[in-house]
Formats: sequence, C-alpha cells, structure tokens
Amino acid sequence: MEAKYTANLPQDAYTAQQVKANEAQAAQKMGLSLWQLMQRAGEAVFSLFENELVNAERVLILAGKGNNAGDAYLLAAHLQQTGRQVLVYSVFSTTLLQGDALKAFQHAKLCEVAFSAGWPQQGNFDVIVDGVFGTGFSGDLAAPVAAIFQQCEQSTAIKVSIDVPSGVNATTSVVAQGAFKADFTLTFIALKQGLLTGQAVSHCGQLLLAELDVVEAFKTLTLPSASYLNQTAQLAYRPIRQIDSYKNQCGHVLLIGGGKGMAGAIRLAAEACLRSGAGLVSVATHPDNVAMVLQGRYELMVHGVEQTEDLIELMGRADVVVIGPGLGQTTWSKSMFNALSEFSGSVVFDADALNLLAKQPRVLSECVLTPHVGEAKRLLNEEYEITARFNVAKKLHEKYAASVVLKGPGSLVCDKNSMVINRSGTPAMASAGMGDVLSGMIAALIAQGLTPFNAAHLSVYVHGLAAQIAAKEGEKGLLASDLFVYIRRLLG
Repeated sequence: MEAKYTANLPQDAYTAQQVKANEAQAAQKMGLSLWQLMQRAGEAVFSLFENELVNAERVLILAGKGNNAGDAYLLAAHLQQTGRQVLVYSVFSTTLLQGDALKAFQHAKLCEVAFSAGWPQQGNFDVIVDGVFGTGFSGDLAAPVAAIFQQCEQSTAIKVSIDVPSGVNATTSVVAQGAFKADFTLTFIALKQGLLTGQAVSHCGQLLLAELDVVEAFKTLTLPSASYLNQTAQLAYRPIRQIDSYKNQCGHVLLIGGGKGMAGAIRLAAEACLRSGAGLVSVATHPDNVAMVLQGRYELMVHGVEQTEDLIELMGRADVVVIGPGLGQTTWSKSMFNALSEFSGSVVFDADALNLLAKQPRVLSECVLTPHVGEAKRLLNEEYEITARFNVAKKLHEKYAASVVLKGPGSLVCDKNSMVINRSGTPAMASAGMGDVLSGMIAALIAQGLTPFNAAHLSVYVHGLAAQIAAKEGEKGLLASDLFVYIRRLLG
C-alpha cells in the first residue's frame, strides 16, 4: 500500500486552532465532507501499519470521545479487515460519541472489531495506538487517563499517536503531566506548531504528516503562525563573500566575558566567531585570562581589561559586541556590563549578561537575547507559564524589543513580525560550551551584514546541524569545540 503520509515536513506551521477552524471549509473546497476527511485520516494511519509497522499483528487502540476517536475506530476496522488481532479500549463511555465519531464507532462494530470492557494487559500487544485526545486538548489530564498512559509507557509495544499525542497542547507546546509518549505521531492536514518545540518533541517521536489532499485549499484560508525552515531555505541566508573582500569588510566583533578563572567560555565564543567568518575578533577579558584565551589561537586580539575606560575604547572599534560567556556576576562583571551603555551597535546577550539584564531591563532593538528557559523566566521577572514557549518568546521580544532565541529542542527565534522554529539539533548538544559557540556565531553573521533576526535563526540552524553531523561519531562525549570544522563547512 502506498504511504499516505510523508516524513519530509513542510516549512509552514499553524496553531491547532487554525487547523480546527479551517479544516471543514478546506474539505468543502475540495468537494469533501468531514466524514470523508475522517475516512482519509483513518486510511493514512492504516498506511503507516502497511509501510512502517508491517510485522505488527496484535494492536491495542485507545479511543476517546471526539473526532480523534473516530479516526481510531476507522483504523481499527481497516486493521481488522486485514486479519490483524485488534482490540479497542474506549477510555470514555461510547454513549458520549456524536456525529462522525459515532458513525465511525458503528462502522467498527459492523466490521466485528473487538472491544474490551476493562483495561487489558498491554504487554500482549505489538503496537498501542493513542486516539484519545486531538487538537482540542488543553489543561491537565484526568488522573485515570494519566494512569492509563503511564501503563502504556511501561509497555515494550511501539506507540503511535493519531494527530497529536494525548496530553500535548498542539498550539502552545505545553505537555500535561502523564501525557502519552509516542514513537510515531501522524498529524493531519498541516503541521501544528506546538508539536515542533520543547518537551512536546520527545512526546511525538518521529513526526509524520498526512495532508489528506486538502492542504492547498487549507493554505488559502489562513496564514502560517510560524516558519519551519529546511536546510535549503536556511543556508540561502549565508553571507556571500565577494572576490575582492578584505577583513575589514567582514566585520569586527568584540566579545566581553571571562571573569577571573573563567577563560573557557569566552575562548569558545571567540573562536566560533572566527570560524563563522568575522574578519576581526577582539576579546575583552579579565587580565588573568589573557594568556589562556590567546594560547593556540593567535588570530584573536585578546585584551586584559580592568577599567571601563579601556573597554569603551575597544567598543569604539567594534561593529558588534557579544557579552556574557564566562562573565560572572562580580563587581568586575557588572562594570563591564554597565559600560555597554556607550555602545550603539548590535549586541548579543548570553549567559550571565542575561542575568544582569534581568536586573536592569532596557529596550534593545537590533540586539539578540539567547536565553534557555531558566534565564527566560528571570528576564520576564514574573510568574509565567514558562512551558508555553511561543508565548514566552513573544513576551521577551515585547519587553526588550530584541530578537529572541529561546533555546531548547526546536529552539524558537522571533522578532516583531516572524517566528522560526528550528528543525536541527541533537541530544548530544547537552554539553558545556554549546551556548557560547552559538553566541559567537550570531555575532559573526551580524558583522557580515545579516539582520540580527536572520543571523540568529541561521546560526541556530547551522549550530544544530553541525552537532548532528559531529554526533555521528558518538552522541555522548561531543565537545562544543568539535563543531568548529562543521560550522566552517556549512557556512562556506
């Protein structure tokens, strides 16, 4: 059977509400009813079994009470008709079913699908299918449902989610406690933004898309909420060096950091800046660190700085500044941070510079902030649902007017008008110094003429892709400095 889905994901993403609000009209434009659309969804999930799960003979299907359950019942009928051993467990009473979901349930019964009156022993199954909640889920899971999903997680069966893993908010990316954790998620019509970032990524497993032949009509009805740029689109932003280029045309970056005894972070950031194409790279660090930062990388111009007057002089020669790697929060650190008020160009804020900024908020147009979730919470300085990653990124931009990189799986990069969800990266990046490398890359690309926003999303993508390539030699033990050779190749 031909696969009715793809792993080659498109470059546009939408909120779950956008998909839900427009799917009926999209179907109508294509001459389809919602019942026919549900049938296509059931067939798409069935094609996953025919192509990826061909050896699965014993299948447990968990069904809810809405249209997601309807998809599950239709899948059960297809599997039953091909001779597989199928058992459906209805998580809620089937008396709650209405409309097309009820019609699908009745069809499954006509096909003699077996229904379990109680919770079965899930160890007897090759695959467990989650068809409990769909795009409309938000909030918390009821304790009995969470308990069912916990038992599923303990099973060795392959787990498949229909459209959205139950317990995941497909708009905000918030994952409820006890949410279903899938090995495959087959989502319908269009990519939902909440499946592409944060903790939701690990709950989706391999994300697949079945457009159900209505996506072109759907695109005429609403605009994407975010971009999910692929390699070709991202690398098209790379700065092109002219044949008569010289170093001063490629930008001068000054990196400020490396408090006493903390030379490593600023060295990593500075070398990343060189490897990303900056023409000149200067480092302002604590005097004790000069020899260590300079050792083995003599292309760097390293300055031991104690007085803010000396730093101001260095800033006068720079096009772009990075502040934060290894900076610390000492008196020296604070004086270096406060001297930034004398610089009028673009600044990349990272690490301790973000923590100092949280105490002294200011408008930072043409700058870039690179927080992880903990730093983001401090920058917002208020009670906020930090797991709602899209809202956090937007709120940071609103407060600081800077381009924002909210780091993590599916890092988000946003400014006033755009949101890019990063599609590169690997768990191997859970290693010291990775963020320092990223900050140096962003500054180098700004120095070469990219806008802060474009420099940020291109750097995040290349950083993650370089790590993916490097991790082929081993996911554990990857060092931040291992990325340099691949960053250089990717940026050309």
